[in-house]
Amino acid sequence: MKTGWERSKPLIIPEDQTITSMLQDFLNGRKIEKIEILSGGLSNSNLKIILENKVTVVLRIYNDPGSKAQIEMKVLELVENILPVPQVLYHDFSLSHIDYPFLLLSWVEGFQLSQLFLTGEEAALSNAGHEAGKYLARMHSIQFSSPGFFDKQLNIQKFELSGSEAFKDLIDEMINGGPVTDNLGPELTRNILKFTTDKAHLLDDIGNQSSLVHSDFNPLNILILTEGNSVNITGILDWEFSFSNSPLIDIGNMLRYENLQESSFIKPFIISYHNNGGVLPQKWLQKAKLLDTIALLDLENKGVCGEVRLSDIKELLNKTMMEWELYSRVQETIK
Repeated sequence: MKTGWERSKPLIIPEDQTITSMLQDFLNGRKIEKIEILSGGLSNSNLKIILENKVTVVLRIYNDPGSKAQIEMKVLELVENILPVPQVLYHDFSLSHIDYPFLLLSWVEGFQLSQLFLTGEEAALSNAGHEAGKYLARMHSIQFSSPGFFDKQLNIQKFELSGSEAFKDLIDEMINGGPVTDNLGPELTRNILKFTTDKAHLLDDIGNQSSLVHSDFNPLNILILTEGNSVNITGILDWEFSFSNSPLIDIGNMLRYENLQESSFIKPFIISYHNNGGVLPQKWLQKAKLLDTIALLDLENKGVCGEVRLSDIKELLNKTMMEWELYSRVQETIK
């Protein structure tokens, strides 16, 4: 589950004095007692800051000086009364203190859902699936006028994934327009191209494409607290890549690493999603896995990818092709 993946961008760790200057309006004379670098995350930088009154906050610094910080802030404000997310306490997009925009977020207690998967505790994983399905259905109930990427005000810049021809064109563009072939090697690239071409017809009907999509909805970005086998989701993090599109994108991301033959998570996850208003088309799992190939190819569509990241992505792409018939059986048994 992205274990050992190399960062795509370097950490940004300002000097303590710079951080105090960055946050002076928020601090209002309060002193910072401690600053810690938070692990996780492969692009942005997150610092845990403890103030003298023991209030804890998170300073989130964006490597991208563009619109990602504004988009995340707007999405967090949109969902704050619907989903468990950190509150935006302060922001600065002026680049006046450092060359990067930043948000100051409330601290969320909890640990990553990914840690629960490592325990293999079936009852707890089942309850986690129920909770994750419930909140994902709530997220997808938020609708926009059309599919597309967000601008700084969450206005839609149209982008649609439906239709086999659009899907094949996008895969072809990614494979032939970047370093994908060099990273994957010619044999795997050919196999992926043939596989996606053969299965693309499934995407002629993927249903709704105007939901709020997190696009990185996975156990690393979900914080939980547990009591016995009870699981409570306390935070859904990292919204800078969210946009308006198909709910299947989040389904595919969430189930990317799941061992479907031994999973205690997937059935309660999907049943809870349905019971809380989520709607999935026929052959939803296969369609979700097809859409996830776009995300996987994009993750290694870089000149310098990193050996661990690249090895993991290759394994996931091969897994998608090898388990295709298993997906068919799974989606028929979960209604």
